[in-house]
Amino acid sequence: QPSFSPWRMAAPVSPRRPRLSLLALSAIIYYSVSGGPYGAEDAVASAGPLLSLAGFLLMPLVWSLPEALVTAELATTFPSNAGFVEWVTAAFGPFWGFQEGFLSWISSVADAALYPVLFRQYLEELWPQMSGGLYGQIFVLGVTLLMAALNYAGLSIVGWVAFLLAGFVL
Repeated sequence: QPSFSPWRMAAPVSPRRPRLSLLALSAIIYYSVSGGPYGAEDAVASAGPLLSLAGFLLMPLVWSLPEALVTAELATTFPSNAGFVEWVTAAFGPFWGFQEGFLSWISSVADAALYPVLFRQYLEELWPQMSGGLYGQIFVLGVTLLMAALNYAGLSIVGWVAFLLAGFVL
């Protein structure tokens, strides 16, 4: 009889399952962390191009590199698909692990709801009819349904669409 472990092992990956390429994974991470280049215009207008570029180049080293190293260490210590929920559960117990998972889910839902509206606001410059009313609501609903359909289609297609969107936005 195997001994009980509070940490579930990650399920082995099926060889038939499509894998995510490095470019697609990078695009998903880019949008997951920053939501795209929104706000870059304000940074350049406020601080100037030199300080903005220095900030964009230094911030990944100062903030993201240590965070990536901590994440890599925790992911190898707790080989589970639960990620940060598993880490919080191990450190603080099941109540706080649940809180972490639930509040992260709420944050993701609220965050994801903002992007179709932001996209519509950018399009208002080209298409003023999108500023509100029925056209604007239909557009936001259509973008939301399209993104939901892509998520149901699978991670591989989400990665490639994120890569194409990153190329379009940048």
